[in-house]
Amino acid sequence: MDTERGLTWDIAKQLVDQLMFASTDKHLSDIEGQVLQGAWEGKSYALIADELGYTLEYINSDVGYGLWSKLSKATGEKLTKRNFRGALERQWLGQGMNGAAPSSARSVAVAVPKQAACPHYVDRQPTEQRCFEAIVQPGALIRIRAPRKMGKTWLVEHILHYAEQQDYQVVPLNLLRVESAVVSDLERFLKYFCTRVTRQLKLENKLSDYWDDELGSNTSCTEYFEEYVLQQTDRPIVLAIDNVDRLFPHTEVAANFFSLLRAWYEDARILPDWQRLRLIIAHSTEVYPTINVNRSPFNVGLAIELTDFTAEQIAQLLQSQHTAGANDAPTSPDALKPLFDLIGGHPYLLQQALDFLRSSPDTTLETLIKIAPTEAGPYAQHLRNLLDPLQKNEEMGAAMKNVLQAKTPIRIKSGLGFMLHSLGLVRFSGNKVEISYPLYQTYFDELIEEF
Repeated sequence: MDTERGLTWDIAKQLVDQLMFASTDKHLSDIEGQVLQGAWEGKSYALIADELGYTLEYINSDVGYGLWSKLSKATGEKLTKRNFRGALERQWLGQGMNGAAPSSARSVAVAVPKQAACPHYVDRQPTEQRCFEAIVQPGALIRIRAPRKMGKTWLVEHILHYAEQQDYQVVPLNLLRVESAVVSDLERFLKYFCTRVTRQLKLENKLSDYWDDELGSNTSCTEYFEEYVLQQTDRPIVLAIDNVDRLFPHTEVAANFFSLLRAWYEDARILPDWQRLRLIIAHSTEVYPTINVNRSPFNVGLAIELTDFTAEQIAQLLQSQHTAGANDAPTSPDALKPLFDLIGGHPYLLQQALDFLRSSPDTTLETLIKIAPTEAGPYAQHLRNLLDPLQKNEEMGAAMKNVLQAKTPIRIKSGLGFMLHSLGLVRFSGNKVEISYPLYQTYFDELIEEF
């Protein structure tokens, strides 16, 4: 959306490129331009990362941080994703709208334009408000659980955005990025953890000054945070760790790291330094039985479980699509009932369907329902991604066969149930599991002999 005074995206991009070149002798890079455009359009970092095929951590902490730092230096103002448009407007007006700027004109005051609402995001109230209220509490801990593609990353990013508005420092970490050799070794993992946090906070790495093999990895990690990281700022630090279930199969690493987080949470009750550290942990499945929850963060703090969108949230999403100009897609919950019967209120599956209908105006809802569980439908890649682990893991594939063939919820090995649930393929009904959506039942029934 362009500003009322006529500053368009194309002009804004040229202006940013000129400012950065004058300040750094380097032009705006391709990835910086893409992130800038996403921010200009009011998109969240999570959506930008998803559209560009990068991780949220990279887009937020590497590209985004560097971009706003350069722009701040170039303009002489403290710029962020939230306020840069107003600053660019002032720069543009200060240049007389033609590039020839009297320096005195740069003081013109212009209201910061409100960013456009993102049509892909749906507020999950009162969940979000509870998270916002929790994250401002000293020593806060929020734990978010949901199968993949249910909106964990969206919610984490939204909490981090709120934390930034409070002038907190934010550090997103995604454990899916970590190599298997690192997550399976306690010392390597904790050193990686410390190093990554240090880098994202733009601090000098002093790990060698604090790491003591005689004291052990957990103590060394704790002292590094307590005596160095937390002493570098008086602002709260929000540390968000996504996909922590990546550690669950590695018993030693999981037990030590989770007991470490629990100890930090307990320390925050009495120690002011630790109260500045706020934790968010997100995972896709239940905690493994081998993990002692009483020595972990999984039975303290604020627990959030994301499920399907409610009818009200679906209506909100449809309305936001309509408001954003997505008028080719159905906007009536009643009209989309056959789709809901197939996919429930699954956030990702619903959004993909709406995008497909909008981009394929000649495709009817009836046709979409017919092709949805096939390679010709909008879920083809998603379904292939779910099929792949079933083909590679014979035991998990056999368990999935049993679930598909059962008429009622059945019991399977708990570990297999956790893995299928983390993929979103099954839902728990007490200690039993059943297929989560008719879409998956139809698709996998056709391929049951392939895994």
